[in-house]
Amino acid sequence: MTTTLKIFTAGVAMGVASQTVDQWNAAHPDSLAQLDKGGSVIGAQKQLSGENFDVLILADDSLFSTMLASEVDGYVVFAGNRMVVIATEGRSIDSSDWEDKLTDPQTVFAHFDPKADPGGYRAILSMSLADHYRKGLAQKLLEHPGRLLLDKPGPPGTGPKFDYIFGYGSMAKAKGLIHAQLPEVMDLSQDHLADLYATAHFLIDEKTVIHGSPIAHALAIPKKTARPDLAYEFSKLFLAHDFGALGFCPRAKTVGQWPPKGF
Repeated sequence: MTTTLKIFTAGVAMGVASQTVDQWNAAHPDSLAQLDKGGSVIGAQKQLSGENFDVLILADDSLFSTMLASEVDGYVVFAGNRMVVIATEGRSIDSSDWEDKLTDPQTVFAHFDPKADPGGYRAILSMSLADHYRKGLAQKLLEHPGRLLLDKPGPPGTGPKFDYIFGYGSMAKAKGLIHAQLPEVMDLSQDHLADLYATAHFLIDEKTVIHGSPIAHALAIPKKTARPDLAYEFSKLFLAHDFGALGFCPRAKTVGQWPPKGF
């Protein structure tokens, strides 16, 4: 009898998660892993609504201690990241001109839905911190007439057009995209700036406030998993990857009960 291992992954970890699923399925034909991808807030909401994933791979570790506090006993942070600004085809941008290009009244720049995706609210947090780089810049960015919120991404060539998009450094590197690194006071990458990052916040809903923090991607096994043994083995396979070589920032820690109870 074939069983299914349900895995949810944030887009930022899609490449590694897909590779892990392929490795797993080749070795476990009777316990196939099935991958679901989306914004981490959406993944948390699916878990809370009863989908009961066996492994959750989220872009923001804080969701495990806020939205999913009752669903997990602990989690492991496997990587960090930084916010960057990525140019679309035919555009250029770098660390010397990103400010001029983003504040140009003719520019259209995008970010994902902050109610659904940590990449979206981290873009807003990053812009909110811009006054620590140049006074008055936060308002210019947040109130820019060309700031565009993206809903679910569609096939290439569909959807609204824009010049630049806020995203993760690891994704820009993996895809070889032209991008600008932001100042450290804005890019959410530095542990020693945690107190400064925390001065920015975003309200997901009436119960969940996200404060700025150094970016941390994390994995957990929900308490409701029917196959904790398989979920743990899959998690170990995923965590064995060299995330630094894949463009992620080094960051690793465990919070709460990890490994899960019984291991």
